[in-house]
Amino acid sequence: MSEWKKWMAENDAYAASVAALPHNCQANPYLTVIPDADDPRVRHLFYDARIPGASAWMHLIIGSERALLIDTGMGAGDLKGAVQALTDKPIDVVVTHFHGDHTGGNGQFARVYCPEEDVPYLKQQMADPEHRMRPLCDEKDLVPISDQTEVIPVADGYCFQLGDGETVEMIHTPGHTPGGCMLLDHKSGILYSGDAVLSTPTLVIDRFPNTWFPELMTVTAFRDALIKNMPRFEHVTKLCPGHGKLGIDKGYLAEMIDCLGQIIQHPEQHETYDYVDDPGQRQIMCAGRAMVVYSDSRIR
Repeated sequence: MSEWKKWMAENDAYAASVAALPHNCQANPYLTVIPDADDPRVRHLFYDARIPGASAWMHLIIGSERALLIDTGMGAGDLKGAVQALTDKPIDVVVTHFHGDHTGGNGQFARVYCPEEDVPYLKQQMADPEHRMRPLCDEKDLVPISDQTEVIPVADGYCFQLGDGETVEMIHTPGHTPGGCMLLDHKSGILYSGDAVLSTPTLVIDRFPNTWFPELMTVTAFRDALIKNMPRFEHVTKLCPGHGKLGIDKGYLAEMIDCLGQIIQHPEQHETYDYVDDPGQRQIMCAGRAMVVYSDSRIR
């Protein structure tokens, strides 16, 4: 048996320790702002979801000429004001994938960059605001979902330019969603890994819709993308995901490839995932510290 329950307990303890820090963001009382331990240009914005495994990170890279906000969280409070209090640079906004815990604050921004394969899913959400993911916050602080936000599709290899020699590259890593991506800051080596590689389980499950690009919402597509992109990860210094622990080491990438390979070869060797009460999440495979919760329908 793997130690996944122990690792989840460690993640819960980590989230609780962050949630216990003073809420130091005057513009948004739902956020805690944490400077990166290694890169003085970076601020991590933490939202305490008060649900095991669900607390979310947003990341702000303040370049010499422009800033980049990665993900917009669940939509609790004034995210735009919080970011503007941290920098006076022009701000670009990119989401790692379309899920509502990463796009809930999109409505505060005039335009948002989104991986091209996730654009139809995001626009579907924007057209149906009543069925959004609802954060735990006062109703008056809930950010409206707006169909007026311009969604700009971006593809693998797209680079955000934040200043002289400050390039953040989009790396397409489907599986969790068809367009899911990670963002590599070439100056610091930090890989902002969204929901692809993190210290909590990556979900590749049939509870998520697969209306568009279903062939990319599979364990196999995820494994193939990671293998293909390993040369691009050569100079990664650490991973900062959308959930779980900050600053996990790049060894998770190889362990994730191993975990995905085991699912493809021996899907029957899973353990029962009973961490949350959700009938759509019942199978977990682990390799090293990598954990994937998956459905048989999403293997190939």
